[in-house]
Amino acid sequence: MRIEQLEYVKEVANCKSLVEAARRLHVTQPCLTNAINSLEDELGVDIFIRSKAGAKLTLAGQEVLKISGLILDQVDELYRLSGKHQSRQEIHLAVAPAVSNSAILEIIEDYRKSMPAAPIYVHETRPEKIFTALTRSNRSIGIFNNSWLSAIDQAEFDIELLYEDKFCVFASCKSPLHGQGALTIKEVLERYPVATPICDQDILAGYLNHPKLSLISSGLYNFSDRESLKSMVVSDKAITCLPSSFAYRDLYVENALWAPLKVSDFDAPVNFYMAYPRRKLTHAESTFIECTRAFYKRWERVV
Repeated sequence: MRIEQLEYVKEVANCKSLVEAARRLHVTQPCLTNAINSLEDELGVDIFIRSKAGAKLTLAGQEVLKISGLILDQVDELYRLSGKHQSRQEIHLAVAPAVSNSAILEIIEDYRKSMPAAPIYVHETRPEKIFTALTRSNRSIGIFNNSWLSAIDQAEFDIELLYEDKFCVFASCKSPLHGQGALTIKEVLERYPVATPICDQDILAGYLNHPKLSLISSGLYNFSDRESLKSMVVSDKAITCLPSSFAYRDLYVENALWAPLKVSDFDAPVNFYMAYPRRKLTHAESTFIECTRAFYKRWERVV
């Protein structure tokens, strides 16, 4: 018997629907069904009567729900106790550069309101390295783009969509192209070479196979650090292609050093996801995940 199974029973009883409960719990319906079936087998009773109308508690299920509520209340008390000793509740994040550059600071600000003394470690990690960071180190939460969604083992991690973004072409604010209205990507590339932060050849090849991103494949400069790339673009020697979320709270944008160009025929979507292990999360991990969800619910792309 696992605590999460009791939480599942409580949520299904509240929703009277396995589908809705799975959505609220951020798990798949088969995962939820299997967990409840396993608990029913262990206890030797039917907890729910399932039908097309939903899920209804049996008489035995009502007793299970009552006892589960008492147990979960005691678990909450333990978490409240742990909140008094937050120094041991550290969390390690593996986040893509676009997230580290923008949203992560605001998420941490929200997190600090609930966990002011809990240490947090932010490891900016190339997208292709996040899966390794989650499986072979102490990183517990990853935020990455869809280029590496298939690499995450969904049997071990829960994965949820955070937001839908798009790639934009960034250029120096000194560039005369900013005053020319809508441009074509051909017009941009006739004037500037392209700088990119992508150094891993496998993921570079993946981007160049993209029907839109392949347009920026000529004359690439590859930088291992973001600041060198930015300096080259700000000096008006190159353009770069990054998720539009890079512009959020970016000092280069706020100080009018670089900005996205209006390119009419360049449309390359990119989605960002959050992954965390399928186990009982610590109070710190759960709190950070909720802060992340809350941030992206109010997220508005700035470009």
